[in-house]
Amino acid sequence: MLSKLIISGILGCTLLLAGCKTNESGGNFTVSGNIKNAENQKLLLQEVPYGGKAIITLDSITIDKEGNYEFKFIAKQEGIYRLATDKEFEIIFINDNENIKISADAANYSSYSVKGSNSTSNLFEFLKQYRQKDSSLFATLYNLDALQKQNGKDSTIFWLQKQKVEKIKNLNDFVETSITSATSPAFIYYTLGLGLRSMEAAKILALAKMAAEKTKATPLIEFANLINAQVQANTKASPLNAGEMAPEIAMQDANGKIITLSSLKGKYVLVDFWASWCGPCRAENPNVVLAYERFKNKNFTVLGISLDDNKADWLEAVTNDKLNWLHLSDLKKWESSVVNTYQIEGIPFNVLVDPAGKIIATELRGQSLQETLANLFQ
Repeated sequence: MLSKLIISGILGCTLLLAGCKTNESGGNFTVSGNIKNAENQKLLLQEVPYGGKAIITLDSITIDKEGNYEFKFIAKQEGIYRLATDKEFEIIFINDNENIKISADAANYSSYSVKGSNSTSNLFEFLKQYRQKDSSLFATLYNLDALQKQNGKDSTIFWLQKQKVEKIKNLNDFVETSITSATSPAFIYYTLGLGLRSMEAAKILALAKMAAEKTKATPLIEFANLINAQVQANTKASPLNAGEMAPEIAMQDANGKIITLSSLKGKYVLVDFWASWCGPCRAENPNVVLAYERFKNKNFTVLGISLDDNKADWLEAVTNDKLNWLHLSDLKKWESSVVNTYQIEGIPFNVLVDPAGKIIATELRGQSLQETLANLFQ
């Protein structure tokens, strides 16, 4: 087993997330348009900080008798802004262009239209679909809670529980796709914030890291670091024990797709931590291959988690050692998020997980791995 250098640190921080950069020098921006059924009302231009900070009012005007309005402002960064009246009408937008036109009907929120801001158009469409999916999920959760309190039929409760799982997955898949396909840092930031409501922190962390690497936006990098610190702060100080739920893992595969350990629920999974540069790992790989080939048809699989930092070396080792199962890595070596989460002091290291996600055993190598699996599947 190769031991890692012990590097410890505690990061104490609050959720202080600024808007994302469009340029270093900033610029003048104009947002204007027409809002029906809001004539002569006060209209506020507000900045919407992340992390629960108070909304900042930047300017206010009175909508004219025709419903027209216009704001001119200076912003150094791309971020989330809001138009709001004192009648509980509000619209958010992203300042990704110098001239943005937003029109709406205060009596019909879904009537909004936008010109000059692709990021705002994408955000409007995202929120429309998100609200639909979220409302459907809420209805299922409400009905399930009511039925359980009334001791309703088991068959109906089972059906609603299945619906809940499917709707949460559908919502999370939609959020993930929206994040991975977006190019606007502000849009990604906002969407990551919504994702925190229904996703595991490990999955949000993986998405945030991927977005930070793609956009190079400083606030997204800071967000990823913050979530990582929170994940590590919530990590147990004691070793993992049999019978406990295995901590979630969310990492990219070789093609950049984020895969989670929880997506393999329903199977026995050997989570195998290794690296191409680790001699003992490479020596143990034939034993893992033997176990995989012996039991892969018995609802068993292997999930390889590499502590490599060189993608080419990682994938070459996968091919050369004939490791024909799913492989993930964040290419951070000992700085990988899984190191503290799984209390990894050296590799090779593995954790055997049952179909429900509970840990059966850890550090199974050589004949011990073969015997444990043979007893499990006899």
